[in-house]
Amino acid sequence: MLTLLWALPALAALAVAVGGRRVSWLAPAATGVALALCIALWPGAGHLGESAHWLSGPYGGVARYSLGLSGLSWLLVTMTLLLTFLCTLAGLRLGPAFTAWLTLLGGAASGLFLARDLMLFYIFWEGMLIPAYFLLLGFGGAGARQAAWRFLLYNVGGSVALLLGLATLIAMRVHMPGLGVAGGFGAGRHVPSAVAVPVAVALMIAFAVKTPLWPLHGWVADTYASLPAPAAALVAAVQSKAGLYGMLALLLPLLPAGLAFLRPVLIAVGLVSILYGGLCALAARDPRRLLAYSSVSHLGLVAIAFTTARASAISGGVIQLVAHGLFTAALFLLIGMLESRMGGPVTLAEMGGLARSAPALAGALVLAAMAALGLPGLAGFPGELWMLVGIFRYNPALAVVGGVALVLAAAYLLRLIQLVLHGPQRREQADVADLRAGERWLLAPLAALLVLIGLWPRPVPQRAAPAVAAAVASARAARV
Repeated sequence: MLTLLWALPALAALAVAVGGRRVSWLAPAATGVALALCIALWPGAGHLGESAHWLSGPYGGVARYSLGLSGLSWLLVTMTLLLTFLCTLAGLRLGPAFTAWLTLLGGAASGLFLARDLMLFYIFWEGMLIPAYFLLLGFGGAGARQAAWRFLLYNVGGSVALLLGLATLIAMRVHMPGLGVAGGFGAGRHVPSAVAVPVAVALMIAFAVKTPLWPLHGWVADTYASLPAPAAALVAAVQSKAGLYGMLALLLPLLPAGLAFLRPVLIAVGLVSILYGGLCALAARDPRRLLAYSSVSHLGLVAIAFTTARASAISGGVIQLVAHGLFTAALFLLIGMLESRMGGPVTLAEMGGLARSAPALAGALVLAAMAALGLPGLAGFPGELWMLVGIFRYNPALAVVGGVALVLAAAYLLRLIQLVLHGPQRREQADVADLRAGERWLLAPLAALLVLIGLWPRPVPQRAAPAVAAAVASARAARV
């Protein structure tokens, strides 16, 4: 059953690649079926697992095909399948090859969040890299080739570090923790400190590249600026969560001694990411780069929250993972809609007064931007509040600096709203079409979830509670 959650999108991608445009509808259809199945599995999240013999020989029977649907996995897989479904619909006009790669990316990300075997985790990790690279190389805009090589170099470097770290754990017969899944592949065990520190460094390099965190973020701005809007939405909203999920699923439960050693460095990296990303977003001249650096800043705060190993901070970080995925995807899709009306990528200086000609589009952009800056009542607020409370309990001064992220977010997102929607209206923008019916339906689920999570966030941390408890318990055991 769990296999279908990643296999249906993957098989649909293969069918579209072979069958061409006439079967392109299979991609959103299969992803929609997988999404419906995942939603139906809500009551069983935390109690579902699949495991079968996979590889033997030099691996000594350690490598198994093992999947598990914990509460945390359910949240991330549901978000991934929803966004893959919506982004695939938005990208159907770009052709069957684009649709196939995009759907394959969603399937690989779903498999990553379900994996309960270290080797399987790595295979899905690499599985996300391949379609993202070909989406960038084959469908990117100006400068896409250079951006694709930069993306590949950073991410392959991170993958090599991840492989070295996971190979060490596999050789030591360390298993991926079940994260509250009954029948998961082992409960995991701590690694001796002498090994935990270098392994944690290797894993954290990979996680920092994927998140992305300073100073390993060099691929992100060009990638987000070059990808077609539906692909940028999925990469920014889903692939960036893989690194932070790796911290919560692997680094905290399995390598608490390594985390303790890295904590000062990770906190410093998170703080620089917050400030650097926020200031770069404030200075950005085009909306895509603004959103890219916004992600560096937002996710830097989540990395700090996870590093503190405080229950409230980690719970807030999980809420923010889901919220960030939703409002980032909505913003990129909206920017794509604006670009299609303007005839291509535009800078902030070339826009203005669009609220007059496209009020519904303007309203949707304001809603997503307000969620991103943490307006109370929208999805960005509860996660940021919980994170700052948890960080304050760890270190009050750190929480004050972390709060700068909220101030910077308000500055650059309000600047985005002002420059795009208000001010003098340019003559060529006077006839910009408002949201069409299909676009309204595309954005409606995201808008509804941004409001629902903002008003009723409790189910998110409740589902992630076993993973949070495992991370906190491991950190406490390491301090004893």
